Amino acid sequence: MRDKIIRVNYYKLVIASCFAGLLSAILASVLKHITEYYEDHFFESIRPYSFLFIVFPLIGLVLIHVLRKYAFRKKPNKGIKEIYLTIDTRRNELPVYKIPSHFINGFLTVIFGGSTGVEVSTVVSTATIGAVTRQKAGIANKFKTELICAGVAGGLTALFGSPLVGMLFVLEVIARKVTRTILISSGIAVTIGWGWLFLFHEQALFGLSAFPWKWQAVPYMIGMSVIAGVISVFFTKTVIGIKHRFGIMKNEYMRIGLGAAIVGVGIFLFPHLFGDSYSGVKDMIEQSSHAPLSFTFALTILGIVLLKPIISSVTLGAGGDGGVFAPSIVVGALLGLLVALTCNQFFHTHLIVSNFIILGIAAVLSGAIHAPLTSSSLAVRLSGSFILTFPILVASLVARYTAGKIYPYTVYSYKDQPPHH
Repeated sequence: MRDKIIRVNYYKLVIASCFAGLLSAILASVLKHITEYYEDHFFESIRPYSFLFIVFPLIGLVLIHVLRKYAFRKKPNKGIKEIYLTIDTRRNELPVYKIPSHFINGFLTVIFGGSTGVEVSTVVSTATIGAVTRQKAGIANKFKTELICAGVAGGLTALFGSPLVGMLFVLEVIARKVTRTILISSGIAVTIGWGWLFLFHEQALFGLSAFPWKWQAVPYMIGMSVIAGVISVFFTKTVIGIKHRFGIMKNEYMRIGLGAAIVGVGIFLFPHLFGDSYSGVKDMIEQSSHAPLSFTFALTILGIVLLKPIISSVTLGAGGDGGVFAPSIVVGALLGLLVALTCNQFFHTHLIVSNFIILGIAAVLSGAIHAPLTSSSLAVRLSGSFILTFPILVASLVARYTAGKIYPYTVYSYKDQPPHH
């Protein structure tokens, strides 16, 4: 009898994982494409009237505040920490309204210029799909983590076009352990998500190409990875510190107004900070290929590398929805671009710029989320080949080690207290 009950629960888990994986893949694809479309449309529409860059973030943050107050039970979204609380507490559940809440708020944050991305919104929405699927199907509570992971795995597979990214992220960041049932449920979900992708022609994020690497470049790769680890810690502490300072503001309208003003001025000065900044990175990569590095261009890249973490943190502190995933990709890409261009210009090193962009993405993301395997698999996916697998893994591990030595927490794992500076 006991064996039969266990077998029935496993069958239910398999079916529920298929369902959660499919729904999550659909949600992730829809959110990705509509956000990309409206973000680009709004940006191009207001670009001739640059003063509107100051106003747009306010519109987005006000809309999010109104929705949160009147539609979503006045409860703030806490990102991935909500998932941890649900997994670690037996009675805690992710309520169904978290699906539209994170979906809509993430969408509004980015299209109105909030300097973050929809990745974390996707993670929490799809985790909720998995949690609600378990509740509705009447599956045993002990499979809660499995179905949350299935939702996230399916969603991230569709978002990044990589089953490996989806699988490794849930193991390194969400579950933080490996069990047979988690591998089964997440494996089913990423397969479903991967199948969903075949219905669409997904373009690579930055259209990068990897080239064979040379041992002479290794010292520069390691040096950049150490810098990436330091920047990751700067990003983490900035998010924690700014969110804490905004969190203690009693007046909600003051918090929204101040946050919108800071974000708006930042975008006005550096338009590439608008939204997730992916288009801005493409533009800067394109510019770099047509002319030698100038002082102004180098200063612009450095300005975005240093300001993106601050403007992203203010976006989140003022009530925007998102996380460090997209900003880390952007900062990493621009760090790699700046290091390669600078070394080539002044030290005649002949570093391959696109390779360093890919390595920079892996390094900064790894240092920010402490997930070197996820970061490496994403970078390999962005490169379109396995040529750089070894240096990508080295860069991810060096950055992760550096970041962990300086500050042991990520924005997901710290306790609710300001960081010690």
